[in-house]
Amino acid sequence: MKLKRLLNGMVILFGLFALGAAQAAPAANKAGGAPVGAQCVSCHETEAKAHMKHAYHGDCVSCHTTAVQHAKAEEARESATGKDKPKAVLAGAPKSEQCLSCHKNDAKHMNFAFSDHAKANVQCSDCHGNHKPKIKSLTAGMERAGKDAALCISCHKDVAAKFNMRSHHPLKEGGVTCVSCHDAHGGQQLSLAAKTQQCTQCHQNVRGPHVFEHAPAVEDCATCHNPHGTHNQKLLTLAQPALCIQCHTITNNRHGQTGASSNNQIISATALRNCSSCHSQVHGSSQDQHLRY
Repeated sequence: MKLKRLLNGMVILFGLFALGAAQAAPAANKAGGAPVGAQCVSCHETEAKAHMKHAYHGDCVSCHTTAVQHAKAEEARESATGKDKPKAVLAGAPKSEQCLSCHKNDAKHMNFAFSDHAKANVQCSDCHGNHKPKIKSLTAGMERAGKDAALCISCHKDVAAKFNMRSHHPLKEGGVTCVSCHDAHGGQQLSLAAKTQQCTQCHQNVRGPHVFEHAPAVEDCATCHNPHGTHNQKLLTLAQPALCIQCHTITNNRHGQTGASSNNQIISATALRNCSSCHSQVHGSSQDQHLRY
């Protein structure tokens, strides 16, 4: 029993020693006098508290490329007076390349170079705060949407407006968030799955395969639906029948009024209402090639 207690005590002491060494490592100076930890903390205490929680963010120089010059310039400014004070040297915000030098081998970030954000020259620091989150508190209307969505909307304001339309995905209601559908570190061209697979992960009631497929629904749900919001029911880009007759002509032999002559048939008013009243299985049918039943 005494031996067991002694061993447990040794394990605890070793753990505390290892933890202390890990926390102290960022505060030690690199060879050559590069400021890491203690020297930076003397001025940047608030920022250091946020980053020192993570061992891989403990080395200021690994992200701030001009931190050494910045520290030397600040020392010179403190000792100089009046016109002799040198210009301030900024510590330099890290670019995406510096972030990816560490965050490059995990599945979440490995394809960032091919992403839509990278093509638009969006830097990691545009979305991720270097020392604290970009979004500190949620504005009115975004309480349920969450900080991820609030961050996206800070740039994508044209998309944000669509969530106020009559029919919209429940972002502000807290049902979904932007990252539920979008990969901020990747792009559509990186996925080997069909475009509709993203939608049918949630909308499984319209998921195939079907005996009779509706080609636009198989290829891309966005052919008929705007995923963010529209003024039409069910996120449709256009109201019926305008949406359907973009591809389908209304044939007289099926949609004409009863009794009309074969040479001068009149389109029934019923046919100019909702096509889905008759063609209810617009995503695919297992019984009818005209996508009914």
